[in-house]
Amino acid sequence: MREIKIIFIILAALILIGCGPTKDQLIDVKAAAERQARGELLLDIREADDYKEFHAPNTTNIPLGRLALRLTELEPYKSKPIMVIDHAEQRAPRALEVLLKVGFSQAVVVKGGMAEWKAAGLPIEKLDIQAQPE
Repeated sequence: MREIKIIFIILAALILIGCGPTKDQLIDVKAAAERQARGELLLDIREADDYKEFHAPNTTNIPLGRLALRLTELEPYKSKPIMVIDHAEQRAPRALEVLLKVGFSQAVVVKGGMAEWKAAGLPIEKLDIQAQPE
């Protein structure tokens, strides 16, 4: 029985390894910042609270859970590059899969996400959250 469990674990790991973005579907944070400066879309798929805490300047925020419902907002970019960023490259591959399935053929994932962006010293912004009256 133990051997069967080990085999299932190995098979699951192999399947998961094959599910991520390919090498040509990944971009490092510095290259992403350069491409964004040239006008390419940086799509932040984190939740609104995380986005407000800090984000790259001039990004579009559409949380992953709402992406399928808000694809029409991205329609002008269907034939243009879109760079998808999350916090640490955990959910961005799922967003990439959604985009590719509906024809956004130039979508890529930013390696390391906003954690790597911040660690690289790239510019970030914070939204001022006004204190609510008690």
